[in-house]
Amino acid sequence: MSKMPKALHFGAGNIGRGFIGYLLNKSGYEVTFVDISKEIVDNINKYQRYNVIILKDPVEKEEVRGVKALHLEEEDKVLDAFLEADVVTTSVGVSNLSSIGERLKKYLKARKEKSEKYLNIMACENALFATDVLKESVVKGESDDFISYLNLKVGFPNTAVDRIVPAVKVDKELPVDVAVEEFFEWDIEKNNVKGNLKIEGAELVDDLKPYIERKLFLLNGAHATTAYLGYLKGYTYIHQAIKEESIRAVVKGMQEEISTALSKKYDVDKESLMAYAEKVIKRFENPYLQDEVTRVGREPLRKLSSEDRLIAPLKLCSEVGITPNFILYGIAAGLLFDYKEDTQAVKVREYVEQFGIKKAVSVITGLEEESDLVEEIEKRYFELKGKLI
Repeated sequence: MSKMPKALHFGAGNIGRGFIGYLLNKSGYEVTFVDISKEIVDNINKYQRYNVIILKDPVEKEEVRGVKALHLEEEDKVLDAFLEADVVTTSVGVSNLSSIGERLKKYLKARKEKSEKYLNIMACENALFATDVLKESVVKGESDDFISYLNLKVGFPNTAVDRIVPAVKVDKELPVDVAVEEFFEWDIEKNNVKGNLKIEGAELVDDLKPYIERKLFLLNGAHATTAYLGYLKGYTYIHQAIKEESIRAVVKGMQEEISTALSKKYDVDKESLMAYAEKVIKRFENPYLQDEVTRVGREPLRKLSSEDRLIAPLKLCSEVGITPNFILYGIAAGLLFDYKEDTQAVKVREYVEQFGIKKAVSVITGLEEESDLVEEIEKRYFELKGKLI
C-alpha cells in the first residue's frame, strides 16, 4: 500500500487541475479528483497524468503524474477514497458547496466509525470564508456526538486562493492539459488546521480575513471592473482592456480607494496594499493569458451580490468614511454587461427593464433602494450608458 499522503479534490476543472491538484501533487500527495464530467474523469484515468502549461515567455510545462479520478455518482468509490484521505479540497463554485457538504456529512459519519486520522477539509473558492459555508451544511441539525468528533479530528480552515486560469487556446498534448498564469497564492487559516498540514507553496496565516479581502477586492474586483468596462468598449481580452488609459485609470482608482479602506480597517500599511495592486495590474497585462472579458465578467448577478468583489468593498469604503467614486464605475458597467450567452447577464437586463434601474440595483446588490450609494451607482450607470448611444 502507498505511504504517500492522500488528497481528494472535488472539481476537476481548470482551477482543480491547474492550481489545487497541481500543488497537492507537487507536495507529495496522491491526488484523486472527483467530478461530474464523465469526459474529464475518463481522460484523467486514461492518461493518469496531465501537463500544466505556464503562460509566460517562453512558455513552460510541468507534468502532474500519478493522478486518478472518480465520477461524483460513484458513491462507494468516493467514500473509500474519502476514508483514506488526509486532505479534502473543493473548487466547485460557491453555489455547489451546500450539496457537496451534504455528501461530506455522509462520508464523515462513516469515517467517524472507521478512522482516527486527522482530516483537513478546505473549500478553495472565489468567495469570503467559503469553508465556513461548507462546514455549515455539514454540521446543520447534527448531534453533539458528531460535532464533538468533527471538533476533535476534522479541520475546516478557510482559504484564500489566487491563480488566473484562463480559457486560452494553446497546443495541448492531452485533452486534460491546462494553461495557467505563473503567479499563484494559497493562504490557509492556521488556527483551524488539525494535525500537520504541509502544502508546498501554500502559507499558513494567523488571520485570513485581510488576505481574503485583499484578493477578492483588489484582484477579483479589479478583474471584473476591467472586464465590464472592456466589454463596453468592445475589447475581446483583458490585456487589451487594461492598456486603454480610461479603463486603467478607473481600475487603479478603485484599487486606491479599496487599499485606503483596507488599511484603515486592518491597520495595515497602505503602501504594501498598493504594491499588491500594482502586481495585479501587471498580471492583467500578460498577453499570453488571452483572457476574454466575457469569461472574467460572467455571472454578474453573483459578482454584483452583497458580499462579493464589488459591493463588499463599496460598503467597506462607506463604513470607514471614504467617499467611493471609481469603484462605482465597475458596478455600473457590470449592470450594463449584456452578453447574450450569459444567462445572468440576460437576467440583469430583465431586472432593469422590469423594475427600473434603482430598484434593480437594490434587488441585485442588497443595498437600500433610497440610499446614497444606489443613487451614485444610478448616476454612473446613465453616464456610461450615455457614452454607448
